Amino acid sequence: MQARFEINGEYFIDHENGTLVVQAGPGYFAYAICDGFGSKLGALKWFQVDHNNHISSLLGELPFLQQQFAKKIIAFDFPAYTLLPVFLNEGDNEALLHLAGADPQDHILTEVINNNIALNYSVPYSLLNQCIHNIPGAAYWHLQAVRITELLKDRAASIMEVNIIDDHFSVVASKNGQLLLARHYTYQAPEDLLFYLLKIAEVHQLPQTEVQLNVSGLIDSDSRLYRMLYDYFLNIRLMKAGWADEQQLQYPAHYFTTLKQVAICEL
Repeated sequence: MQARFEINGEYFIDHENGTLVVQAGPGYFAYAICDGFGSKLGALKWFQVDHNNHISSLLGELPFLQQQFAKKIIAFDFPAYTLLPVFLNEGDNEALLHLAGADPQDHILTEVINNNIALNYSVPYSLLNQCIHNIPGAAYWHLQAVRITELLKDRAASIMEVNIIDDHFSVVASKNGQLLLARHYTYQAPEDLLFYLLKIAEVHQLPQTEVQLNVSGLIDSDSRLYRMLYDYFLNIRLMKAGWADEQQLQYPAHYFTTLKQVAICEL
């Protein structure tokens, strides 16, 4: 399968001392190979796929994923998940996840964030089985767990972070170090996405003149969508990934910020 984006970084990464980061969500599959500190990028590929089964078949076309790495992490970016206080996270959460859109056949996984938030999420059955077979020894995280962990490190600001992948986007928001929201959405027109963000700002009392809006993913600075966001939010920026050689990359560094976040996150 032809990659949608492909980067051969400036650095040679010894796999046995490197990190493999895999990210999979609705309509896409991506991976990056970087050094153990998550700063130097060795290689990156991003595939557009039509269905979760296509992700499963794609894994079979990438046998090097089975090689030995110092660290392997798979970040799932599927929208069926729930967030609960840890003390309420008891028993079977299948019913809640089904309400969130999970398939009854899906695998259900749980992560605890900052010792007080339980994130329960579903992963397509065939995909997780293929990951176990084709990427042995990997840790499994939900991408929102990574983003929430990074977001809550800043305890003095009102922040919304938006990651956009084609017609899907996800938001995490916090105020004074407290998580307000973590959700996935779909949209058809730029006005739809803008409406959701304005409504989030209104409901959670995040003034457009004060909240820091950090944007990453497949969005261009000269796009109509970004110009609309720029017109409505005073403090807006594109979140660059922070690779050591990103000035030489052929794609905007903010396209792949979440891969970098996964590489350096400690959950």
